[in-house]
Amino acid sequence: MVDDSGSGREEPAAEADPAVASVAHAVVELLRTVRRSKARLLASASQDVDSATQILLRTAAAEGPLRASALAACVQSDLSTVSRQVASLVGRGLLERRADPVDGRASLLVVTAAGQAVIAEHERARAAFFAEVVSDWTAEECSRFARQLERFTAAYDTTHAHWLTDTAPPRAGSGNCDAGHGGDDSNDGNKSNEAKEGTSA
Repeated sequence: MVDDSGSGREEPAAEADPAVASVAHAVVELLRTVRRSKARLLASASQDVDSATQILLRTAAAEGPLRASALAACVQSDLSTVSRQVASLVGRGLLERRADPVDGRASLLVVTAAGQAVIAEHERARAAFFAEVVSDWTAEECSRFARQLERFTAAYDTTHAHWLTDTAPPRAGSGNCDAGHGGDDSNDGNKSNEAKEGTSA
């Protein structure tokens, strides 16, 4: 039986440690909640910038100016998908193409003032949302949770990558950008659906 934690491996036959099982259960529930939240958000935001294109904007702002191929590598998505998303963002005035001074035949993607405003608005909305989520937490509880979550996320990312090496060879030109991690995870044909579920939150 394949688990829902994102590993893509079969569950071990032996009973899991209860403490570890409680962590796994909590994470699975979190992922399901995030997926439901994303579905509600997409259903209610007809003109909003969706999560995938928001990640492109944020990555371009952090790493740019950069070519579309470099942006695709940063967010670990295929170039054709990113090119379509970039075209939409350019059409909406959130990204613009500028001539590459090194190679005039190529263009670099730059976030416009309107794009920066969209990023800032999403930052404000996210801060307000999480402020409400933890409204009854103390500052110490928030700090402790953030530290533990950062520790868990780093360990999860490392372990997930190691487990996938058994079935998925490294993607060529995957890049070294940190800003795009957690981006569009729907286009990596080398990963199982179960694995992608675990990296989409």
